[in-house]
Amino acid sequence: MTSEAAAPEIPERYRDILALMKEGRKGVAETRCRELLTAAPGDVDAMSLLASIIVERGAIAEAEQLLRQALKLAPNQSTTWVNLGRLLQQGGRWGEAITHYEHAANLFPNHPQIAATLGQIYQRANRFADAEAQYRRAIEHQPIAAFHVQLGMVLLRQERLDEAVAAFEKAIELNPNLAAAYGNLGNAEQKRGNMEAAAAAYERACALNPKDTLSYVSFGMARMKLGHAREAAEIFERTLAVHGPERRAAAWLPFARAQEFGEMPSGYRAELGRLLTRMTLETPEGHASMAAFNAALVKALDEDPTVTWEPAGKATRKGGQTGLLLDNPREPFIAFEKVLRRAIDAHFDSIKVQPKHPYLGQVPKTYHLDLWGTLLSEGGHQHSHIHVGGWMSGVYYVALPPTLGQGDSGQDGWIEFGHPPPEFDAAFEPHTITLEPREGDAIFFPSYLFHRTLPFSGTERRISLAFDVKPTSWR
Repeated sequence: MTSEAAAPEIPERYRDILALMKEGRKGVAETRCRELLTAAPGDVDAMSLLASIIVERGAIAEAEQLLRQALKLAPNQSTTWVNLGRLLQQGGRWGEAITHYEHAANLFPNHPQIAATLGQIYQRANRFADAEAQYRRAIEHQPIAAFHVQLGMVLLRQERLDEAVAAFEKAIELNPNLAAAYGNLGNAEQKRGNMEAAAAAYERACALNPKDTLSYVSFGMARMKLGHAREAAEIFERTLAVHGPERRAAAWLPFARAQEFGEMPSGYRAELGRLLTRMTLETPEGHASMAAFNAALVKALDEDPTVTWEPAGKATRKGGQTGLLLDNPREPFIAFEKVLRRAIDAHFDSIKVQPKHPYLGQVPKTYHLDLWGTLLSEGGHQHSHIHVGGWMSGVYYVALPPTLGQGDSGQDGWIEFGHPPPEFDAAFEPHTITLEPREGDAIFFPSYLFHRTLPFSGTERRISLAFDVKPTSWR
């Protein structure tokens, strides 16, 4: 998704309107544009221009209507297709956006930006092979550094590390000052186990773009893995102080301090406990009971065509995971979203704001939801991970096996918070909290908390819905 305003190619006769917009006189510009449309109702350029003006003040429905009318009148204007696509992306209407850009890509097979944008949307949907094909098409028609970076990113998601490194190096060859190329090169080198090379790439990315928070945090993580825990902790602390609640900095800071001193910071487990919330969801309208609703969810998940066994780049092991279920909303997930949002909003109402806290420091007012299903078989689990793209995350338990809670610890199949990921060689004893899943319950937690599910035995599956809250405005 992009926050860039729609920017159609404007003919010469509209320069006065553009000048008004540049001066900040958007109300006058809108009035002039409407006058042009009154005089010439079929002027597609005026429609696109007016849409670009009013979308900035939130008139999304009217802007969409204008762009769709422009496409009816002039279906071969690629700029209008791009602008309408951006509008769909900004509204989180990902299923419609895919269909829209697929049509556009067929109409304009040599348009590199349309191909690259379709690649980005495919990548978001975990359709990595499709995304790769679109990026390669974009490069064929416009071999710029940015497209090589996007190709490298999707190759990285497919664990094709050497190819990814080559793509990022090609981007650097084309544009030696592109910070994103160095940052992603660092990610690829880190996955290849070349920590010195990764740290050098991250450091170069930060030098080129001091506001590149992701590379700065990645530089800290690389330094920690190279044995410089104190330096890493200082990097994470500076990130949180200067850039606010950066997810990975908040996640790794306590582990960096623990690595430095050989033990977890005092009060870490208590902090975990106060950030975890269990909510029992209401039975949606039209369903006799929560058990009946959960049965409908199981059926829908079993029939979902996007289920992938151990998807690449994800934490799921010995289980399947769906794509994003709200990209193409359907029942019973529409009903689930309604009751989930009520529970989330009630939780937000209960939060007492604590300034400068990475999670409690602010409360979302509006937000998008990403939702996906996880279906674990015997021995299934998810290794410790965080949700970098979310602000608050959660899991809802749809169906649980009777063998849950067995094993030596009595916690088979439970969810555990506070354990570092498997590739991290901890020099300390983790402080963790483990919670028992219950059908019909959801557990909410900050997206930066490391969490994992513990393996379980038995023939019945452990089925859950996971979600990320992505704020679009704050209270």
